[in-house]
Amino acid sequence: MSQKTINNERVRQYQKVHLTQKQQLLHLVFKKQYSIKSASMIINIKYATAKSIISKIRKSKIKQYTSLNKKSGQCYFKKVEFFKTQLKIKSLVAGSLINECTYYLY
Repeated sequence: MSQKTINNERVRQYQKVHLTQKQQLLHLVFKKQYSIKSASMIINIKYATAKSIISKIRKSKIKQYTSLNKKSGQCYFKKVEFFKTQLKIKSLVAGSLINECTYYLY
């Protein structure tokens, strides 16, 4: 075998995924709680392709979250005695807000 045919055998055939398929994958994995494997079988795309799409989205959301926190500035101190303590719980899935609760402690 020549070097050219050996190199051609190693090349993978990549699958082009349309935007609607990506949105369906995100909906199934993040909102409907499907596994990546079962969601890729439903949408009829390869598992490796679906996994790479999900990992890219997760990385972009993490970068987005860290950039938002960096904009808030440095840490600072406040006197506790003049402020009511409160607890905010936000539930995020795929970057979208699902639920938000605020608890005030007296």
